[in-house]
Amino acid sequence: MDTSRFIQMAVNEINRSFVIETKDLTPEQMLFRPTPEANHITFLVWHFSRIQDNSWHRVSTSDGADPLWIQEEWYKKFGLTEKDSGTGYTPDEVETLAPNYELLISYLERIAATVWEGVGKFSEEDYDRSLNPDDPRQTVGRQIQSIILGHGYFHLGEVRFLKGLQGKPFAR
Repeated sequence: MDTSRFIQMAVNEINRSFVIETKDLTPEQMLFRPTPEANHITFLVWHFSRIQDNSWHRVSTSDGADPLWIQEEWYKKFGLTEKDSGTGYTPDEVETLAPNYELLISYLERIAATVWEGVGKFSEEDYDRSLNPDDPRQTVGRQIQSIILGHGYFHLGEVRFLKGLQGKPFAR
């Protein structure tokens, strides 16, 4: 198996897992917060989607193309700004983020399809391309590994934990 196929499979698995873990939850379960400072599942899915979108467009374009969030005006559909990603959100901002499930998953799946298609066009050499001339360790492959996959699995674990706190098993 080559690198691109491996990454496609790994990214597909994480995106698919977010959908499977959330598809049977009620709106109340999606917005459950065990404490006022905690994130809810809707926030975690949206935030991962935004980070995946931003990261993918950082590594896949050399011309600085905007992420889908801006290109396709998803921010308007969510009633947010072009800059919103969830990073640095206050507890009150987390609480007010409550898009409907179909919109949330449509955005996630649109990004997943874009990443799948784009990774399929990468060569082995593309993964070693430096994203920062001052730090050659910051490569395309490292960005995909640490931000899309690592960050994604971290938040997927949080989703599963929040489901468990509500007595819901994680999908198998």
